[in-house]
Amino acid sequence: MQRQPDSRLNATALLSLLVGIFGTVCFFWGIAGIGAIILGAVANTEIRRSEGKQHGRGLAIAGIALGTLHLFALVLGMAALFTFAAHPPSFLTPKLPARKASPPVAMAPPPVTTAPVPPPGERPGAATREEATRSTQIGKLVLVDPGTEVKNLHGLLATQRALAASDQQKLLLWVTAVDCTPCNGVSVALPGRRLQEALAGVRLVRVDAADFRPELMKLGVPIDVTPGFALIGADGTPADYVNGGEWDADIPENIAPVLGPFVRGAYRTRRNPWNGPRRGDETAL
Repeated sequence: MQRQPDSRLNATALLSLLVGIFGTVCFFWGIAGIGAIILGAVANTEIRRSEGKQHGRGLAIAGIALGTLHLFALVLGMAALFTFAAHPPSFLTPKLPARKASPPVAMAPPPVTTAPVPPPGERPGAATREEATRSTQIGKLVLVDPGTEVKNLHGLLATQRALAASDQQKLLLWVTAVDCTPCNGVSVALPGRRLQEALAGVRLVRVDAADFRPELMKLGVPIDVTPGFALIGADGTPADYVNGGEWDADIPENIAPVLGPFVRGAYRTRRNPWNGPRRGDETAL
């Protein structure tokens, strides 16, 4: 269709081009792109129906082209943004410096302290083997941890038995092991009211079964279940024995009703009765 001499410029076509240019300059790619495409399509329809009375089809096509370019750039930009968010480049990820472990601080153990038992995170259930034997007053009881100078269990018990007799205390041997969770439960419960009442007037000697295994077996103290507790008599041999299998959860409410009557010779009903140490003439089955 030929353009008539008196044809006029289609305003919609001009507006389509202007919207496309505006979107390019101001980065309104989404809205401007859609607007330029719609206005360009409308302008083409109007020009075609005017039968040569209007012109500006080139402007409308330019507007449509700019709008299409905007939408294409918008799609690429969104795809790049999602990819960047899901997989950020390595140079943007900060690298934290490696934390250096603090060197251990050596502390000389005091011979006798009155500090409460530390939490289980600071000392394991097994007896702490320091250079010197440590006696810790915990309320109404005394906790004894043998040091590395102790060479045999017999000598340790003899010394502690004499101290217990002079202070009118009962001597209780506590057998523990490395990574013994029930032993930790007993350690935590010692400063509490229930264990303080149950073990009042007790001298509690804590030893690791691995450190004194031959002597414990010779005394007839079982070492297969920890914690184990042997009440040491005046002759230095076990007079009675119980272990942690006598209670369920390792909490003061379960531990105290067992150890309290046990140290006073009143614990009768037992899950695991103890038949006493094996005599020298007995043969293991």
